[in-house]
Formats: sequence, C-alpha cells, structure tokens
Amino acid sequence: MKQKETVVAWQERKKGVMQKIFSQEVRFKDEDGENFPDWKEKKISDIFFKIKDKNKDGKNQNVITNSAEYGLINQREFFEKDIAVDGKMENYTVIKTGDFVYNPRKSKQAPYGPFNCYQLEEEGIVSPLYTCLRPKGNADEKYLLWYFKSGSWYRFIYENGAQNGARHDRVGMTDSLMQEIPVYLPQALEEQQKIADCLSALDDVINNYKETLTAWQELKKGLLQQIFV
Repeated sequence: MKQKETVVAWQERKKGVMQKIFSQEVRFKDEDGENFPDWKEKKISDIFFKIKDKNKDGKNQNVITNSAEYGLINQREFFEKDIAVDGKMENYTVIKTGDFVYNPRKSKQAPYGPFNCYQLEEEGIVSPLYTCLRPKGNADEKYLLWYFKSGSWYRFIYENGAQNGARHDRVGMTDSLMQEIPVYLPQALEEQQKIADCLSALDDVINNYKETLTAWQELKKGLLQQIFV
C-alpha cells in the first residue's frame, strides 16, 4: 500500500473508532476489568463558563485563528499576514491555555464549525465572532476536545435550526443554543482519560505516516531537480 493510501486508511480507521466510542458501542473497562458507570448527558452550560474578558487596552496583539484543520493557531502563522486591523482589537476576547473556542464558519472538515482547545502558553485574543468557553474543571479537557471533534453534537444543531438566518458559510449559532448543546460524558474521569489517550495514540500514528510521506515527497522533488538540471 502506498504511503498516501496508508494515511487515508488510518484516518478512516480513526473515524470508525471515534464513532464506536462516542455512540458507546465500544466501552473501556477499569483496571480490575469491571465496567465503568453509565455516561451522563450534560449541557455546555454544565461544563463551561462563557468567557467575557475583552482586550480593552488593546495591548495583547497575539491574534489567534480557529482553523478546522490546524486548531487554534497564531493568525500570522496561518494566513502569513495579519488580518485583524490595528486599533480595532479592543473588543477581541482574551483566551488562556485550556480554553475552548467555537468558530461558526462551516468547512468540509467541520460542517457545523470547529470547536478547539487553546494549547499555547501565551494568552491570545480571538475575534468577537467566536464563542469562548472556560472549563469548570468537572471533565477532562482532552476528552472534551475529542468529543467536539467527533461530531456527536451535530444532530442537535441540525434539529434545532441553527441554519435559519445564517450566512451560507456560517452556522446561525445563538448563545442560548450554544448553552444547550449536549455533551455525553463518562462519569469516571479514568474512562474519559482512556478515551482521550486512545484517540491521541491513533493521531500519533497518522502524524508519523504523514511525516514519512512528506519526507519521501521532498526526496522525490530533490532527485527530480538533480536529474533535470
């Protein structure tokens, strides 16, 4: 199997595993081989505070973009230029490590908008178009990130009319709708962590294959340049 096909195969495998885990078709067991307690249905409002801290003095210039493919990254790194206008960032929201950010922009990778966790150490600021949430500490952050990546919450958005009145490229997300989004949560923190570790391990495998593929592509490019010089 070619390297690119291997990457695609692992990506499809990960999707399948995620579906089985978050539908609870597959469950983990504790260290004694016993079943964990049943999951509970929570809401965004049960698990997060809404962040209202604004960049009032405009001093923070670390503008962060919420990308479906790359997560929460520095805007200049993503666009290779600054998009935010100097002097217009007082209304941007300040985020810290571990905060979650929702972007209503639709894409192929995130048809209802990406929900990502801020991993960088330096405080950042994001567009007021984004919804920013801070975990209350009653759930594992890595589990929550994987839950939102799984798309398990898409049906709720679809059934509750978030498309009404929205631009063609954005989800019509209201604050009240956001607060009601269901989060299916294992009661045992250990099970949350097992799920996050499992999916992160799959991601590591995929990233290793991607790196190998990139190395081969660069080698091929270099050889062709030498041959046809």
